Amino acid sequence: MNLLSKRLLVGAVVLWMTSAGAQTTYPGKAIRLIVPTPAGGPSDAAARALAKGMTAGLGQEVLVENRPGGNTGIGAGAVLNAPPDGYTLLFALASNAGLPHLSKASPYKSFAEFTPIVAIGGNTQCLVVPASLPAKSLAEFVSYAKASPKPLLRGANNVSEDMVAGQVSSAFGIALERVPYKGAPQLLPDLLEGRIQVAVLPVGASVPHVKSGRLTMLGCSMAERIATLPAVPTLAESGVTVAPLITAHFVVGPPRLPADIVDRLTAAAQQAAQSADFKQEMERLLIVGKVRSPAETRELMLQAEAQYVQFVRETGASID
Repeated sequence: MNLLSKRLLVGAVVLWMTSAGAQTTYPGKAIRLIVPTPAGGPSDAAARALAKGMTAGLGQEVLVENRPGGNTGIGAGAVLNAPPDGYTLLFALASNAGLPHLSKASPYKSFAEFTPIVAIGGNTQCLVVPASLPAKSLAEFVSYAKASPKPLLRGANNVSEDMVAGQVSSAFGIALERVPYKGAPQLLPDLLEGRIQVAVLPVGASVPHVKSGRLTMLGCSMAERIATLPAVPTLAESGVTVAPLITAHFVVGPPRLPADIVDRLTAAAQQAAQSADFKQEMERLLIVGKVRSPAETRELMLQAEAQYVQFVRETGASID
């Protein structure tokens, strides 16, 4: 072997060792998990439970950072434009799949631009009204809305809720005027006091107020009734004849996130999801659904986006 060949060989070995060392040392600092909704809601609580478990598995702190606004677009945009180094992740909602099809202001054209890491259970969306409203069933609410001289005010904070509300409006021919909020914690005071008349909210955000008697739950978006709320019908049972909304929380990274980093994060997230603390928190939040691999996560992302594409095509819906 001549001198040049030896130098090339040594250089290749050094490069390989440097690359291998970089892979084994990830993560070398704290990781940001951006939640595109305000603190205090069920998605935020789920993200914090997952981050706590991932911190233990990774040996570096996973810090939840709330970046609400833009119908979840502000937080998503921050991750989309972050370096693909595994230190900035997004705790996305299923509504992130619909944003580019409902708003021209979306920072991305397709949810598939993000790198899938893992998916966990999502929020079941439920139609709720103040207890002061004279409507204890969806049929009574429809009658009340049709009799109203002006459209009822509907609080909204993400596009998943817009889809469910749009399905209800289309099914019964009622008009609901959209009033935007940054998140459920900001919306609830106005709903509880009757300043807005209806909202679609995650079941975990609604149940405490249903149990206290301040809200009435008219129906939920899943295919089957919620086990802990057997008296609440599904929307399909009440005449909303559309496919149940795909719902999940997605941990995703920027485009072109390296496979070895994805594998490390996936293993930590799956391990965290098996902990007793995480399972207990999901039970409290009424969040159900299995933990999914990156490949399964990508497939679910595509399915959710396809559902929004069809909804927009059939209804012409927009939030701009």
